[in-house]
Amino acid sequence: MAAPPLKAQRQVGRTSPHSLETEQSVRTLFVSDLHLGCRHAQAGAFLEYISRHLPRELYLVGDVIDGWKLGARWRWTAEYSSILERLNYLVKHGTRIYYTPGNHDAFLRDELFSSVLRGKLGSIEIADEFVFSSVSGRRLLVIHGDQFDNVEEKAQWVSRLGARAHDYLLSMNRLVSRMRRVEDRSPYAYCGRIKRRVKQKVCESSRFRERLLEHAHSRGCDGVVCGHLHSPLVADIDGMLYANVGDWVEHCTAMIEYEDGSLVLDHYYAGDREHVSVEVDSQPLLSKQEVAATASAGCAPVSGCRSEA
Repeated sequence: MAAPPLKAQRQVGRTSPHSLETEQSVRTLFVSDLHLGCRHAQAGAFLEYISRHLPRELYLVGDVIDGWKLGARWRWTAEYSSILERLNYLVKHGTRIYYTPGNHDAFLRDELFSSVLRGKLGSIEIADEFVFSSVSGRRLLVIHGDQFDNVEEKAQWVSRLGARAHDYLLSMNRLVSRMRRVEDRSPYAYCGRIKRRVKQKVCESSRFRERLLEHAHSRGCDGVVCGHLHSPLVADIDGMLYANVGDWVEHCTAMIEYEDGSLVLDHYYAGDREHVSVEVDSQPLLSKQEVAATASAGCAPVSGCRSEA
């Protein structure tokens, strides 16, 4: 199912959290792995992107805040504050925000820290997992995915060491991009390719996708929406939807559900593929009456997970 045309063209540059004359209304927006606090986070790009969209529901699929950078390397910029301001703006205009923490912001799985975030953003639900109901009738489990990464489970020190090496590569990649004056591609595109290869090995050794989809199936879901790998991909695997919405470090991607039920993996940079439509949702699983009811139903936290409006 093809996505409807965009009402607002991409505008490069800094943007006020609510200064665009045209906001594109969408049913649902999924974003993951912003890593705010890391100097390589593309916060300006995300601020511009989120300022052009007015979703009914916004899913923050983990690692939005990079708690691993707390300490000497922690940084908070004016753009981060503008992002929080934009999220507050969305809440005030009716957007429901759902946040499922990841390994870099795992501290939000603690009630004490999550209550602080609610104090900043107001009406926000925080849980390890959510079940999202699409217009077409698919039930999708929304989860960051670190729980199914063997390295994170058994040897997190390896992951932290790899993160340091990755930071060094990101710095080198950005320097080369500046020298080459690359503007229509992510300044970290080369690192993105390297990380995809590394994470592919993680996927194979951990059976990451298979275990995620098995877990989603056990929850009575038709697929999964996740992050963690920094490897944007939407695919139909054995009749189930696997959607990794990517990141805002190397790739700057998000997944959009439009009002007609189409799902689109959206790329911020013009040099990347702008839109990749996903046609697995083209056949509704419910009747027209049930689809209409689903359109207003939205999301439910998974039983046993914390959530609070």
